[in-house]
Amino acid sequence: QIESLDKSLEDLLTRVDEFVGMLDMIRSDSSQVVNESIPQIYTKATEMRQIYRKIDKLEAFVKMVGNSVAGLEERVIKAETDLGAFPSTFKKILHTISIPSFLNKPSSSRQQQTLYEPPVLFKTEDYFPCLNEAPY
Repeated sequence: QIESLDKSLEDLLTRVDEFVGMLDMIRSDSSQVVNESIPQIYTKATEMRQIYRKIDKLEAFVKMVGNSVAGLEERVIKAETDLGAFPSTFKKILHTISIPSFLNKPSSSRQQQTLYEPPVLFKTEDYFPCLNEAPY
C-alpha cells in the first residue's frame, strides 16, 4: 500500500511540475506580449491614424472632383441644348437622309450666341504639392 501511495505521490508531483512549467511559459509569453507586442501595436495604430487622415483627405478630394465633373457635365448638356449640337452618329444619319428645308434653317435663338465663360477648375497641384517637384 505504501508503494502505491508513493507511486501516486510521485505521479502527482510530476504533474505539478508540468503544471508549474506551463505556468512559467504562460508568464514569459505574457510578459513578452506586454513588453514587446503592445508597444509595436501602439506604434502601428499611430501610423494607421495618419493613414486614415490621408484617406479622409483623399475621399474629400474625390468628392470635390466628382462635384466638379458633374458641374461640367451640366454645362456641356446645357451648351448642347442651347446650340443644338447632336452626337456624331446622329449627324451621320441626318446627312444620309434628305432633311426638309425647315429643319436646316437656323433658329433665331441660335443666332444669339452667348459668350463662352470658361469654368473655374481646380488645380491638382493645390491638393498634391509633391507634383510640383522635379521628377527623379
